[in-house]
Amino acid sequence: MNYADSANDHEGRAALALRAMHARVWRRLRPPPKMSGAEWAVKYRVLSNEESSLKGRFSWDVSPALRGIAEAATLPATRKIVVQKSAQVGYTVGIVCNIIGYHIHYRPSVIVAAFPRTMAAKDFASEKLDPMIRACKVLRARINLKSRADGNSLLRKRFPGGLAKLVGTNSPSDVKSTSARVVVVEEPDDAATDVRGQGNSIKLLEERVKTYGDHLILIGGTPTAKDASAVEAEMRKTDKRYFHVPCHSCGETHVMHWDNVTIPEDEDAQPRDIYGRHQHEKAYYTCPHCGTTWTDDERIANLRRAERDGGGWVPTAQSAIPGFYLNELLSTFDESRVPVLARKYLEAKFKLDNGDPNDMIAFWNSTLGITWEYRGELPEEDTLRKRAEHYAEWSCPVGGLEIFATIDVQHDRLAVTVWAFGRGEEMWLVYWGELYGQTIVAHAGAWVDLEILLGRRVRHATGAALAIGAAAIDCSDGQTSDAAYAFVRKHSRPDREVIAVKGAPDAIGKFEIWTPPKKVDPNKRSTKASRVGVSIHIVGTAKAKDLILGWSENAGRVRLEGDGPGRMHWFEAVRDDFYEQLLSEIKIPSRLNPAKREWKPRTDRRNEALDCTVYAIYLYRHKRLHLRRPAMWDLVEQRIRQAPLMLEGDDGVFELPAVMASHEHPGGQGERTPDDRTPDLSSPPKVTASPTPVVISNIKPRPVQARLSSPFASDDWNSRL
Repeated sequence: MNYADSANDHEGRAALALRAMHARVWRRLRPPPKMSGAEWAVKYRVLSNEESSLKGRFSWDVSPALRGIAEAATLPATRKIVVQKSAQVGYTVGIVCNIIGYHIHYRPSVIVAAFPRTMAAKDFASEKLDPMIRACKVLRARINLKSRADGNSLLRKRFPGGLAKLVGTNSPSDVKSTSARVVVVEEPDDAATDVRGQGNSIKLLEERVKTYGDHLILIGGTPTAKDASAVEAEMRKTDKRYFHVPCHSCGETHVMHWDNVTIPEDEDAQPRDIYGRHQHEKAYYTCPHCGTTWTDDERIANLRRAERDGGGWVPTAQSAIPGFYLNELLSTFDESRVPVLARKYLEAKFKLDNGDPNDMIAFWNSTLGITWEYRGELPEEDTLRKRAEHYAEWSCPVGGLEIFATIDVQHDRLAVTVWAFGRGEEMWLVYWGELYGQTIVAHAGAWVDLEILLGRRVRHATGAALAIGAAAIDCSDGQTSDAAYAFVRKHSRPDREVIAVKGAPDAIGKFEIWTPPKKVDPNKRSTKASRVGVSIHIVGTAKAKDLILGWSENAGRVRLEGDGPGRMHWFEAVRDDFYEQLLSEIKIPSRLNPAKREWKPRTDRRNEALDCTVYAIYLYRHKRLHLRRPAMWDLVEQRIRQAPLMLEGDDGVFELPAVMASHEHPGGQGERTPDDRTPDLSSPPKVTASPTPVVISNIKPRPVQARLSSPFASDDWNSRL
């Protein structure tokens, strides 16, 4: 070989080597081909014995309806998906695990998966996520479960380009600390509705994706009570898709519904204890179009061919958010066969007929995937409207003797109620409304309007004008609490105590309505009020709601009619949303312990009016009016009735300051000793000076017999008024 041939040979080999290097580089840098989550699962997912009884290659034939959800979750335009589901449909393995695995392998990014409690997150990691990583080669190559050097732990999995973090919704640091492109929320109905006063956990998690334009939020879970279910509330915003299944006989498609299940009866059979003459072993499904009876094998076959033969997911509403309804009739598992479901239904119905609805509620939620409506536990809004009474706003009947204001603080407004209280905790609504304006900055915005409102008087039926004697302000929101504390410091005074209240972290009823307040305000300045600090009053909101609303057909003060102790009254012209807001929560069995009930907010309405009413009950207890002796009530009533006989204002209204609070409870923050709880009637009450031109002081109590025989306490006098 001559020199020229040798040179050409070297150049040829160099060119081949260069081309091979370029090919390797381009293979490494080439963007991956487009692949959906459903395609990824079929190609890469392997199931192990640890996570499923169906080990081996993943197949959508096991849960045919889930394929469409996985496809939708990885479409470029999808930003949020909601799934309202039953149990036993393979959602966790087929959707949650596949979506997490897809983004670990195919689209590396930060993933946050939220569970109701931290323990549930740990269970998911050990029972589902770690076995999936060990079983899938492509995931095992990215995450070394045995190594802690890379920062891996049970709840944190680091991989090239991202992080998978599992959190509990009961921890504010977990739901607020990490920005993520993918957020998965499991069982939103069990998630924390208020994370230590910092807001709803689902809303806080949704804030984590704001910095990502191509984010994905996946929310899925089993519903609970109608109008109190978080997943039901999320579904209202979606396009509400239902899975249509074709009939093998007529070819028509329909949504599989429990109404199409038949449980035959054998009239000749011996009745059984629970099932009667029903033969749940022979239960079957029927096509609603042609009446053809389906065997379970035919039902499963129709499910598997649904998307191929004109069925599949069909939206029923207009929305950019896909929403999917799943029930157990769409499952192919052995424990979801129609005879098995029929047996569960008959057992639940037997308990329901004997007064125990818990199993039927579980069947409704976990088998049918729909909410349970708690009928009769609260009155209807129209029932309350019919009971409205004929008196004007900012006025009260003769029985109203003490005036209290309560304020629920929102970021853009203050919701306010004013109540008049009388003997036996009977109460009349005087005002319900909202003061709009910012509430973050102290002494500005809506706070200025509140200062003016607290100076208003309530016209009593006798013609007297009653001042607001106490006010309670909700300070549970960390973003507005400083402004609320500032208002309390400035405006609380002996004749009109203003207190800061917070709801106790209790949905069951462990805390009493009133407990001694605690000084927790850390702001200590040069003024005496600031050095003393603000007393925080913890309200047993659950027990107060038990008292006001109740949860059985014969309980709750809202059901009481007529006049007398414990009755609640409202005026005809009250703003219409007062009724629905007053009935804005419902007490339902806990998912974790059905033997206990817990208060849940209804998701179709706001609840400021109920919160304000709860605080009004607290004020009544805080001012010790439930312990006030009849003689003192008589004295207060006499003072109000005598006012028109003594002095009259320029506008014809007889103005009375709120004197009884300062007599019974000296001190701006309502500090009391045991000796202060019962008023001393041996000496006349000391009346605090009022900025109004009318002051009534030194009213000496008469003997009880004389007071009862006076014309001011007689029925004749009431009729004359």
